[in-house]
Amino acid sequence: MSFSLKITTAEQVAAAARTALLSDLADTRWDVQNSGITLPSGFHARTDRLTRADLTEALSALQLGIKSEPFSWKAPDGWVKLTRLDLEQITAAVAAHVQSCFDAEEAVEAQVAALGDAELAGFDAEAAFAAALAAFRVGE
Repeated sequence: MSFSLKITTAEQVAAAARTALLSDLADTRWDVQNSGITLPSGFHARTDRLTRADLTEALSALQLGIKSEPFSWKAPDGWVKLTRLDLEQITAAVAAHVQSCFDAEEAVEAQVAALGDAELAGFDAEAAFAAALAAFRVGE
């Protein structure tokens, strides 16, 4: 009978912990990125990929004269009539939100890369993401 003993090094443990943190961070960014936003007007906008594509398509159609304003849009809270200005503001806010999410993820990835192996276990990627996102939103 033969036994195979696999030894895991401290470096392997740290690499696995770092990979797990980065995976959790990406999941957090994805969730926040797609959770929607509320504009100062109170309008709630979805921010998922399909809605972002629909916003871009509608704006393009207005710019090309294919669509006229005001036009109907089904928002999470029901039907609304939007103008080109409304659509431009919504699209810009959604784009800024998505970009802020990516900027925050990038900033936290740099934090994770700078951590020593002993610091990995105590690092809260979700809290770091929330702090980074808040900092980027201040600049919007």
